[in-house]
Amino acid sequence: MHYAGSDRREFFRINDTVVVDYKVIERENVSKVAHRIAQSSDDDEGNEQAQLRAIQNAFSHLMDQISHHDREVARALRMLDEKINLVSQSIQRYHNPVSPDDLTDANLSGGGIAFMVENPIEIRGHVELHLQLLPTANTVHALATVVSCEKILSAPPDRPYHLRMVFTHMDDQDRNLLVKHTLNRQAEMLRGGISSDAMSLREF
Repeated sequence: MHYAGSDRREFFRINDTVVVDYKVIERENVSKVAHRIAQSSDDDEGNEQAQLRAIQNAFSHLMDQISHHDREVARALRMLDEKINLVSQSIQRYHNPVSPDDLTDANLSGGGIAFMVENPIEIRGHVELHLQLLPTANTVHALATVVSCEKILSAPPDRPYHLRMVFTHMDDQDRNLLVKHTLNRQAEMLRGGISSDAMSLREF
């Protein structure tokens, strides 16, 4: 189990578009949800996703060793790995199409998330989140605590409240996926000439 806040990479914030499914958790049920998140990786043992993660971790370790001896071979293998990932992402998008109505604009980091919601949620309230990252279709399961929830007068009437949360419970594998996603998106923005104002080391 990982408690957000121990790695400064978590606080590189990006403006992103994700699929968000969330629900408010009553205080007496927080420990149950936290336990379920903690057990998720154990329950995953033996399934295809867990096997793929284990293979990817072993591959990354092996690539680090190869790069010390032959950088060109290591570069070629990384390109092949990226090609396989692109094919995998295409297959996932084909089988799990995302409707534009499901998309949410969010300010996201490995440490927290902010987005507009329909109804206010009390400060220090607890929220269970399932995030689908794009374009990979990777999913992240987390428990978060509300930092603020302010009504924005200029916001659309169907989602007038700006909800800001910090992640308090997240599986380590999901955390790594999220941090990797934000860093990749950051690199894409920089390549596209987007100002670094959209990415900062500010905590939610």
